[in-house]
Amino acid sequence: MSSDITKKGFPSPRAEKPKPSLGNFTQMDPPQYGAVRRTMTKTFMVKNIERMRPLISELTNDLLDAMARQPQPADLHAHFARPLPSLLICEVLGIPHADRDLFQANSASIGDMSLTEGDAYSARTDIAEYLLDFVDEKNRRPGDDLLSDLVVNRLRTGELTREEIAGMAALLVINGHESSASMIGLSVITLLNHPEQLHRFMTEPELVPAAIEELLRYLSIVHVGLRRVATRDVEIGGVTVRKGEGLVIPIHVANRDPDVFDNPDRFDVSRPEQHHLAFGHGLHKCIAQYMAKVELQIALPALFHRFPGLRLAVPLEDISFREDNVVYSVNALPVTW
Repeated sequence: MSSDITKKGFPSPRAEKPKPSLGNFTQMDPPQYGAVRRTMTKTFMVKNIERMRPLISELTNDLLDAMARQPQPADLHAHFARPLPSLLICEVLGIPHADRDLFQANSASIGDMSLTEGDAYSARTDIAEYLLDFVDEKNRRPGDDLLSDLVVNRLRTGELTREEIAGMAALLVINGHESSASMIGLSVITLLNHPEQLHRFMTEPELVPAAIEELLRYLSIVHVGLRRVATRDVEIGGVTVRKGEGLVIPIHVANRDPDVFDNPDRFDVSRPEQHHLAFGHGLHKCIAQYMAKVELQIALPALFHRFPGLRLAVPLEDISFREDNVVYSVNALPVTW
């Protein structure tokens, strides 16, 4: 299977043929894929993400302080779920928090399936062009962040171009914004709708890592499927896929497979299985998966500890869900406490 969207037969989620994004290593195949991905591996190693826990806690508590000052009902999506991952990715890349609005707006446009490929490409380009200028700034005055590391150790050595670094950073911005914001909001709804599970989540802290894995499996927020094109004839489940034929792999369906998960439609924070596919699988498994998990491990308990009476401010059926996006989410999440 190939992830190269320029190959003939690659299936697009939109009517138009997708346009490749510079530096987007998720659209590359080995050996190029591995070479580019390795330039970012150090930042997302478990030991380095663990060092971010105090920072994530600080960002979380600051946002919760600000939300507590909001009149009720407050929009949890706008005041907490969206800004937290935005602030975190800004910290990782070393860019000003004040510029996160540009990333939020364009990230949402890129995933909007009602827009054309041209519109999505323009949004990706806006982010990349901003980051190009920032790569140049880091080259003049490097700091202690991912962009500076890539500039000093990859750009100056000629291993990567400034365009490739900007494109890689844009990928992190786009993927980090929408997916983490979606998981926070939908996780809150799921826990509130399962009060017995929420009680265990809050009173048995040793269950939190497993509970986050279960939320990732249960929600599986990417509903458009992983897309590939066959590079040779291959048989899958008794069906022959011919070379050049596209495949859409619905990971949200795989994560509810009864042959793999016992009672898969049940949400269980103590479920022992953790081999879900929410972050993909194999070579292309999300490089920032551990950061996303730690973010959820910190943000969700902190939210419910700060607001023990947290509840939806409207009936569940009145919540506006975003179903026309690559990432399934909410448009708004009114809550009270």
